[in-house]
Amino acid sequence: MAASPYLPLASVTAPLLRLYRRGIEPIARLGHMLVFFVRALVAVPLTMRQYNGEFLRLLSNITWGNGSIVVGGGTAGVAAVLGVTVGALVGIEGYNFLDLLGLGPATGFVSSLVNTRELAPLMAAMAFAMQGGCRFTAQLGSMRIAEEIDALESIAIRPIPYLVTTRLIASVMAMIPLYAACLAIGYLTTQAVVQISSGGSSGSYLHYFSLMLAGQDIIYSLFKAIIFVWIASTIQCYYGFYASGGPEGVGVAAGHGMRASITVMIMVNMLLTMALWGVDSGARFGG
Repeated sequence: MAASPYLPLASVTAPLLRLYRRGIEPIARLGHMLVFFVRALVAVPLTMRQYNGEFLRLLSNITWGNGSIVVGGGTAGVAAVLGVTVGALVGIEGYNFLDLLGLGPATGFVSSLVNTRELAPLMAAMAFAMQGGCRFTAQLGSMRIAEEIDALESIAIRPIPYLVTTRLIASVMAMIPLYAACLAIGYLTTQAVVQISSGGSSGSYLHYFSLMLAGQDIIYSLFKAIIFVWIASTIQCYYGFYASGGPEGVGVAAGHGMRASITVMIMVNMLLTMALWGVDSGARFGG
């Protein structure tokens, strides 16, 4: 008897189903994440009324941690280190390039533009994502694996306001003074590097620095940093809140949360820069 020329239905549909799932799963995950974002956001009034004690505890933990910079430390130390590093980098590279044109003091212009609008908000947010955000993912992931989140629901404590929204509010409140300090450190480091490299006075540097910088720029820069921190903390809390697969799953969730938060922050940075400053830099050389 001759073999049937027809293929089994499963061999035809299985690849199509796999392709369908690969296309649908990211969309479903995005929708699930957006719902999580909204639930965490609308819970802010409830959280401030009922869980302000947990908020204050988290605020101290996010800022200082255990006093270390690497393991278990807060965001303050990392933000200060990144502020010095970025300020020195802008000063060295900006001065080396502009000095070729005889415009070494104009590095102040580069500092007021690059530090304020781009590097400082991103560096402060990444400092948070590396320290506070990864800790959020690990804490919530461990609680999910140990079924502590389910236990909270069983005693009528809402897990998203208590565990997630408290962390979001604490992150934003901690970032405001930390970002101001990080930005100031970046400014001072850039100026110090330029003056050491050139040996000139600070008057010409500050002249070019003030051409670009305005109070509105500082407010916009702080706004960007707050948006970045809110996005990073929400994404990393999401991956921790829905972690699965035991202890290994917590590590995987931390990696996914870091990757997703950095990617989204870079994309949002481009959109916010275009929305807040447009294509006109606002710089005017003269005087």
